[in-house]
Amino acid sequence: MAHRKSPARLAKDTRVAQFRAMAASPTATPSIAWQALAQLEATLVGRVVLPSSPDYDDARQESNPAFQAFPQLIVYCACESDVLECLTLARRHSLWVAVRCGGHSTAGYSVNNGMVIDLSEIRGVVLDPPNQRVHVLPGTDFDHFNGAMNRTGWHVPTGACGSVCVGGFVQGGGYGYTSRAFGIQSDLVLSLRVALADGTTVTASATENPRLFWAMRGGTGGNFGVLLQVTYRMVRLEQVWAWAVSWDAAHAAQVFTLLQARFMQTGAPDALGYMMNLGYQNQQPVYMAQGMFCGTQEAGMQAIAPLLAVPSAQLLVSKTGTYPDMNVWLEDHPYSLPEALPDGICETKACGYIAGPLTPAQWQAIIDYFATSPNPWSLAYLEPYGGAINRYPVEDSAFIHRHVDANLVADVFWRTPEERTKMEAWLDGLMRMVAPWLNGHVYQNYPDSRLEHFAHAYWGPAYPTLQKAKASYDPGNFFRFAQSISLPAVDAKEPQSQSGGGA
Repeated sequence: MAHRKSPARLAKDTRVAQFRAMAASPTATPSIAWQALAQLEATLVGRVVLPSSPDYDDARQESNPAFQAFPQLIVYCACESDVLECLTLARRHSLWVAVRCGGHSTAGYSVNNGMVIDLSEIRGVVLDPPNQRVHVLPGTDFDHFNGAMNRTGWHVPTGACGSVCVGGFVQGGGYGYTSRAFGIQSDLVLSLRVALADGTTVTASATENPRLFWAMRGGTGGNFGVLLQVTYRMVRLEQVWAWAVSWDAAHAAQVFTLLQARFMQTGAPDALGYMMNLGYQNQQPVYMAQGMFCGTQEAGMQAIAPLLAVPSAQLLVSKTGTYPDMNVWLEDHPYSLPEALPDGICETKACGYIAGPLTPAQWQAIIDYFATSPNPWSLAYLEPYGGAINRYPVEDSAFIHRHVDANLVADVFWRTPEERTKMEAWLDGLMRMVAPWLNGHVYQNYPDSRLEHFAHAYWGPAYPTLQKAKASYDPGNFFRFAQSISLPAVDAKEPQSQSGGGA
């Protein structure tokens, strides 16, 4: 048969030729030899992006433009062997490595000024219904993950944002609308395939490398190795009922108090998942819960009947369908929060866990403070726990946040340094006010670079065991970033002159 090069191979030949031409230039003096870069490009199925590449500025950007790093090289891996080639080059040239899947790290830890191993092109979903399993590659975003499972009757909890990828999400736990019914996403993991710093590839499960299996379910990405594949236990979920309810400001504190008393650790059926939102619509604060019930509309209406009985309650959404379809529907129904967010705007996030009851006056203080936001894009919301999340044994994974009512989260948005100063001061004021009502821990999938005691906040008493896992699987501290897990003999302080890493 005729032998013709694919367009991808022709493009690769062009890049290799460019790198080799630079190697012959007496003025080109990169920290990595051009010949080595040419060899890497020639070996990969994927591709190398350098500061001189036309798409470099796009490639280095995170989802949040607040983070601006300038990697020496970014490698878009297309298969496992590409990852191993990257690790070999990084060891040989002592490159500082960050691992990126979707680029959604809320502290910017999936990019750095060294080498970025990008997994966004290693994606795919393979269902195994007879064994109730699904195998997922790390760069698979939730749009693809949910889409592959749509109308199959099978389900794994995912987050609400469709562009977030599996690789980073699952290693930080992974919360979604159906987590109260089925658990944090990492609770459904059966095994992980991982590339270690020394170039070996291992399987982590309850029976193989159990310490690594324990650590990577909650220990966050970029700490132990490069995640190559996840195998989940699937659950049956034919349909969900999507719903949203709003209330007037006068009844907001009553709603928050009711939610905490009867819709978190106790009272509500596990099948009910939701978020309670404070946002702005038409420049005015809104108070809205939206979520899913794993079952029928009739059963769901019964579950939220106490919420509908609050004066001023309005049922804004009532729609039945598959989980993937309803997940998309709830993105902008009844409306989007934040509203009319400008393109390219920057975000700062903070959060903390509520573990004890708040009084109506304390809820009212949060509501009143939120109304003082300097701009109309701020968000504050509750991610309620309870159900399967809280029943999962706390000692069985590095995700420790089990005996809590909810995660209280706040996001602020800004465009200029002046706006950043104002909005972050407002955010800090909110977190100072609520600090006495929080338990001191923070959801590790919402990392905050400003946390002083991040190890305690993310992992609490699990941290020493995570350090032992680090010593076993990354004894040279190859994978590191500002809030990475330190080796047992090293104090858990932020490394000097480093600004990123992780997945």
